[in-house]
Amino acid sequence: MKNEYALITGASQGLGKYLCFALAKRNYNILLVSLPNENLESVTKQVKQFGVQADYFETDITKKQQIIDLANWANKYPISILVNNAGCGGSKKIDEVSVDYIETMIQLNITASTLITKLVLPNLNHQPKAYILNISSMAAFSPIGYKTVYPATKKFLEWFSRGLHYELKAQNTSVTVVYPGPMRTNEEVSNRINQQSKFVNAGVVDLETVAELSLNGMFKNKRKVIPGKLNKLSRFILAILPTKTTIAMLSKAIKKELDT
Repeated sequence: MKNEYALITGASQGLGKYLCFALAKRNYNILLVSLPNENLESVTKQVKQFGVQADYFETDITKKQQIIDLANWANKYPISILVNNAGCGGSKKIDEVSVDYIETMIQLNITASTLITKLVLPNLNHQPKAYILNISSMAAFSPIGYKTVYPATKKFLEWFSRGLHYELKAQNTSVTVVYPGPMRTNEEVSNRINQQSKFVNAGVVDLETVAELSLNGMFKNKRKVIPGKLNKLSRFILAILPTKTTIAMLSKAIKKELDT
């Protein structure tokens, strides 16, 4: 068994849980992070069934002091993989959401990933080889009305990852950003996906596959990973169309979802 640990945020469900399982299969010890009361202890026990060590830390990483406390706990272990997976989104008109809703999304999708990376980076750089895996989204490739804040936060992760990759390229830590398409991470998200077009539903990739493709790309030191052939095609189309076209097309689809 390796004496190497992977720190994974948002580990209690969805993609985070499957990333835990996939890394445990590769004999990495796992440090799981999630909010309290999200069944994290049970997931930790499942991870241990792969024959690896596992520990967990329940906290709210939208709070700076709790991020610091998390880092102090995690840095007691030799961390060679950091997965910034925790995030939140949703489809709502911006004039109908609260300030707290927007603040939480920014704190979780941007601030938490940035600060955790900053605080864990010396640990990563101390290892013979280390990896950072940041989970962005296909939404990063275009502005989208009725999701206005979410794509902007995921675009931040793209540029943050690329800048970090450049800074660390002469060192032993590789940075990969992943752009998943729609995923059935929980019942609420599944219901939202079901309300969208057949094209969107055709782009759904199961969580286990997304986890495996993400890690395969990470271990190959790829700068970016787009899981799923249809999502790769979508990225190509979004790249050649004018932004005014993509924002109109995607926003219309989201508005239809909201009006359903």
